[in-house]
Amino acid sequence: MRAKVCNLLNGITLIGLGVVLLDFFFTGRLDRYLHPQFRPWTLVGGIIFCVVGIIYAAAKTTAQCCNERECVHQNANSPARSVIAFAVLFAPLAAGVALSKDSYDQHAVLNRGFVEDMSKLPGRTAVPIAKTTNDPVIPPQALGADKDERASEPLPQETPPNSGSDQANPAVPSPDEGSSQYLPKAADGNVALEVTDLLYAESEDSLRKMFSDRTIEVVGQYLAGSDPKQFKLVRMFIVCCAADARPLAVPVESSAPTSATEMGWVKVIGKAIYPKNGDRVHVLFRADTVESTDPPAEAMLY
Repeated sequence: MRAKVCNLLNGITLIGLGVVLLDFFFTGRLDRYLHPQFRPWTLVGGIIFCVVGIIYAAAKTTAQCCNERECVHQNANSPARSVIAFAVLFAPLAAGVALSKDSYDQHAVLNRGFVEDMSKLPGRTAVPIAKTTNDPVIPPQALGADKDERASEPLPQETPPNSGSDQANPAVPSPDEGSSQYLPKAADGNVALEVTDLLYAESEDSLRKMFSDRTIEVVGQYLAGSDPKQFKLVRMFIVCCAADARPLAVPVESSAPTSATEMGWVKVIGKAIYPKNGDRVHVLFRADTVESTDPPAEAMLY
């Protein structure tokens, strides 16, 4: 009887662990804790825990441990050990599931420290490769430039007859539009960017040119500053899981005091400027409007 009780308790412990993993997976709570590429393994782990727990609870009990028809020792069937295992493994996990807010509060963000330089994120450090004078240079003759001087000339374009436009193909964007036409757009027509985009532009002149003088819309979490007209727009960035989450922050300057819930989700519409401070360029987002909004589908950035 004691052995059956032990098996039942151990099986319930394993099934409980599996149910917690499956609950996190199917309810979407896992999205706030784990990188997308690791989430399927949580589903697999939950299924394995449940199957093993069911087998363990339904297995036939025996008082001896036998291997190859030779009984080695007596099994230690102690209900007390099973109760302790249940209390240590499952009870704290279940309590955490019930009490967890699935979000980072102000204190957690401040304790982790802000990342305002993308090169300080794991795997984001880029060392420029300096070209030395010993690097081989391919002569133009090897590329056939001496055989075909017209190789670099543009191909002739057919102009539609009786068209007053100088642009050969209307489907091709004009040079004035540039690559900025490929920027993502929000429903209201504003350029929709992430906090990471604004931070990456600190070290990318081409991005700064695309973002300049454009009305930009960014969604993030509100973190108040010392001045009521200034705050930080925060997004959490994870490489693997919540354990390595780092808050990315962009300073925002608004024309009027902002009243928003601390760490609540807001949509900020305005323009980004990149003043130079010493030898580095820093972003400053000047907001025209700040309004509360729903969290995005992916609360974390990866």
